[in-house]
Amino acid sequence: MTTQGIVARATSRELSPKEGAVADFFAEHGEEAAFLSAAEIAERLGTSDATVVRAVKALGYSGIPELKRELIDALRARATPAVRLGRSLEDLGEDPLGHVVALERELLESAQAINRVDFARAVDLLAGADRVLAFALGPTGPLVEYFALRLVRFGRPAQAITASGLLLADRLLAARPGDALLVAAYERLDRDADVALRRANDLHLPVVLLTDTLGPKLADRVDVTLPALRSRRGTLSGTAATMAILDALLLALAARDRVRSLSALAELNELRKELRGAPLREELH
Repeated sequence: MTTQGIVARATSRELSPKEGAVADFFAEHGEEAAFLSAAEIAERLGTSDATVVRAVKALGYSGIPELKRELIDALRARATPAVRLGRSLEDLGEDPLGHVVALERELLESAQAINRVDFARAVDLLAGADRVLAFALGPTGPLVEYFALRLVRFGRPAQAITASGLLLADRLLAARPGDALLVAAYERLDRDADVALRRANDLHLPVVLLTDTLGPKLADRVDVTLPALRSRRGTLSGTAATMAILDALLLALAARDRVRSLSALAELNELRKELRGAPLREELH
């Protein structure tokens, strides 16, 4: 979706003044509008949710989700790493630390808006599994590795899956009925993530998805989606929302079985004490 495309749709239809203002907002602020709800757009324009929805339908879309998908696809097509860095540098100003803190705070606020019913559903699915498999590639890989490590420390079987290509086949082969899959995937579904999801679907594993834009596209392949916004206006990605959601899931799962969690940590502490106190032994040849 280009700005010109929205303008063309708007000029080819008769819109009321308020609907025209909504169309103008989408045309002029497409990058921002792609991640705003109807209520947020209405608040920005001083109008009602219903007016926003009517305007979108008057533009020829079935609803806001369809228009937002077009906007997101367009952003994804042109938001290369270089473009993202360029936009970030333009916004940086003279206070890089303040800029980044403000950005991460904004991402955290987006996580605060996650539907609590969806979050509880995600906890139920992970808590009911024999083992949690946490899949992510690239920079998000270390985050799910730490998530899986901490689950094990709390006495819950877990394994991170961060391999790609042919090595991923070995990790997916070990998946079995009774597992649950947590997937962190953003912007686009690459071949590795697609195969991991297909494997989970074939085994009928419950799937929890952390994503910024793929929720509608993968709705029929996952059990619950937790929105994890990574950037605004096509700038460099931040990790605050993803880390907050993973930490919240971790604590919620620990709370489901406090005795097991505390007992596992106590056992971990005893093992650490043994290791710290063990004398160094030299092998004689």
